[in-house]
Amino acid sequence: MKNILPFAMLGVAALIFPTSVSTIFLETPIEQQMGTVQKIFYFHVPLAWIMMLLAVVCGVSAGIQLRRDSKRAEAVSIAAAELVLVTGLGVLITGPIWGHATWGKAWTWDARQVSTGLLWLVFAAYVLVRHYGAAGSERLAAGLAIFGAIDVPVIYYAVKIWKTTHPSNDVAGSLPASMWAALWPALIALLLTSLALLFIRVRQELTDVTLDEAWISLDDAGAAQPATGDA
Repeated sequence: MKNILPFAMLGVAALIFPTSVSTIFLETPIEQQMGTVQKIFYFHVPLAWIMMLLAVVCGVSAGIQLRRDSKRAEAVSIAAAELVLVTGLGVLITGPIWGHATWGKAWTWDARQVSTGLLWLVFAAYVLVRHYGAAGSERLAAGLAIFGAIDVPVIYYAVKIWKTTHPSNDVAGSLPASMWAALWPALIALLLTSLALLFIRVRQELTDVTLDEAWISLDDAGAAQPATGDA
């Protein structure tokens, strides 16, 4: 069942995506102030929510790994961080496109833009340290992941704490029913895809750990075996 679940999730997402795109571009009304460019909202916002969720998952898992030396928690943190980079890249691409059409500038050094860019850089550093760091760098990587998770509420409350050009958090709650009907399928499809990839990457990481331990055990057994030969 565990082996089938990620692929079942990808299958469901593949069925939802075409309907979602069709609903967004053909059925959802055009927003009066921003026009057609507002339709980026249906991809930008779900990607941002998923990015922040995965950042928290990575930070919590890294904390557990740091405290308990859990291989599963370590695998989850690595997989989640890699997906933060993917979803975060989507956010950092769609956001400036939307901003350029709305504000006249792709990047305004808005507090939410800066804090989101910082999040992406922190998790890029985490991934680099985890894959290429020297022995004992796990603690540094875990610290980066926890710092990245702490940045999530900063991103969320940035529009309330500082004066920003970014739309407030209340925008999603004030959407008409027709726009929610387009947002939910896009969110579900992207979330299912992200979770499926998370499960697959966690399994890959755990398999790599198991193989490494098997090779080490085999080498130790070979070293411990006395040499034989003719006297």
